[in-house]
Amino acid sequence: MLGGGRQHKHDETAMARVYGAAVAAAADADAAEEATLRVFAAAGAADRDAETLAATAVRLALRAAPDPAFAPMEVEDRDAVALARLLRWPEPRIAAALDIDIPEVRRRLSRGLRATLTAAACV
Repeated sequence: MLGGGRQHKHDETAMARVYGAAVAAAADADAAEEATLRVFAAAGAADRDAETLAATAVRLALRAAPDPAFAPMEVEDRDAVALARLLRWPEPRIAAALDIDIPEVRRRLSRGLRATLTAAACV
């Protein structure tokens, strides 16, 4: 799994949160690990809170290899649904993270969930 030297407890907690979120979003562990590594390698990552880093990792993992539950959704809908379901973010925080308004968050959540239901009905 993710390696490295000795880390402080805070760093280990953040790494676990970010990697766990990426695993939940990704179709495989390799995509989750890559997303996590990219988040922590990014400039300024140390200055951001674990939840913001987790959101970035989720979005990267969804783009690289979405978990089958998210695959039927459009990319922008996946982001909203994943932030709501995996990170349990409220609509205002999702809106701020995605730079959209709350009605658009609701549209994306509805479209994303409908896409999943439609895909399930076709199986």
